[in-house]
Amino acid sequence: MILPISALVLSAVLTIVMLRTRYLRLGGAFTAACLGYFLAASGAAPAINTFFTSITAGIASLTHSFG
Repeated sequence: MILPISALVLSAVLTIVMLRTRYLRLGGAFTAACLGYFLAASGAAPAINTFFTSITAGIASLTHSFG
């Protein structure tokens, strides 16, 4: 699926504005969901997935060292 970069940028800007103005209600939640959907369909998805996988692995190794 090819996604225009403008939809990704527009949803990112709207989400950032709503977070900065503390106006993240139903419309903001929909915008954030669209941002997640567009990011998953973009070329940045593998890098984002790798980033969050490494963070969860780091947290898991911290919990094993304490327990």
